[in-house]
Amino acid sequence: MALGFPLYIDLSGNNCVVFGGGDFAYRRTIALLRFGAKVTVISPILEEPMRTLDQAEKIRYIPRKYYRGDCTSAYLCVAATEDEALNITISDECKAKGIPINVSKPAAFGTFIFPTIALTDKISVSVAGKVEEFVLENIRDAIEAQLPKLLEEAEKISKL
Repeated sequence: MALGFPLYIDLSGNNCVVFGGGDFAYRRTIALLRFGAKVTVISPILEEPMRTLDQAEKIRYIPRKYYRGDCTSAYLCVAATEDEALNITISDECKAKGIPINVSKPAAFGTFIFPTIALTDKISVSVAGKVEEFVLENIRDAIEAQLPKLLEEAEKISKL
């Protein structure tokens, strides 16, 4: 997938559906929650971090496998199951309905990529690229550490 155009959308209160209960699904769920999405997770099982979100009632959990039609009311979806054929099937449904879809594997079947996000209460910066995820996370961490200082300096300059 080519580097995409960064498009910021308002997820506040919108229903996002994540298929899968593992680590990849968890990371995507956390990102969606940080932006105010209502997240529904559909998966036969949840691994520990995702189970914690369910117990804290941060997500709506439906303990079953995917069924055609599960994407219908979604603002966007994430196909993060261990089954590549199933991820492609979910992607096909989303594409037919015009619903943005992020796919873990094979990623090329998704219509958007998830950036790594540096976030404060005033600003967000997304980082995406054709490098390993841990490299993007290191870059994000460095940016996030500098954001308060950069924002303060920018606000001072704007008052001159």
